[in-house]
Amino acid sequence: MQRLFRVIACITVGLWLLGASNCTKNSDANAPQFVTTLTVQNSSSLPTVAFSQGDPVQFVLSIRNRTNQTQKLFFNSAEVLNVAVVDAGTATVIWTCDNGNTGTNTACVIGASLGTPSSSGSGFNEIDFKPLETKTVTITWNQTDDNGAQVPAVPTNPGSSTVGQYEVMGGFTVFNTTGAGSAADNGSSMAEGPPTAAQLFPSVYRSTLSAFTIN
Repeated sequence: MQRLFRVIACITVGLWLLGASNCTKNSDANAPQFVTTLTVQNSSSLPTVAFSQGDPVQFVLSIRNRTNQTQKLFFNSAEVLNVAVVDAGTATVIWTCDNGNTGTNTACVIGASLGTPSSSGSGFNEIDFKPLETKTVTITWNQTDDNGAQVPAVPTNPGSSTVGQYEVMGGFTVFNTTGAGSAADNGSSMAEGPPTAAQLFPSVYRSTLSAFTIN
């Protein structure tokens, strides 16, 4: 019986230490302060991985403050986010939310869902987050590339072809995380315009690549 009590006590202490470790990690100043996710949905706001040609595709991009403190993100232009669709398995960008950074699409600029920005006299656009707050924005894509042409669908007999198969990444074009005048955080931020191959990796401000097809 004493041995059973000792085993139970050891398990209890181990679980307590694991919980304490997790709490310490989440409050650590060196731990990631934000997490960014993207889901692909149909026009009924249901998660979907296959679309008919011409159907609207919704990209739901969220960023969450994972700390129990208020946080501020700074941007050096009105564009605060970007979404990029690439041919599956490649770094070939066929569409970006900001139309290749031409400034012809307003979908990527500050919207009501992200809160009203302030400049704080710094010349930077600032978006504030409450503790543990998540901000979400939905971008709708009409399946055309940056030149306005309909992107290809999966062929009738695709074989080994990946035509019609796509991946999408979204993220926030954060300039810095500690205030105006600090070093740019471009290594973690989503690119303005088409991202490079090196920028197609997830970070605190970029989502993972999500796959879908157009049939």
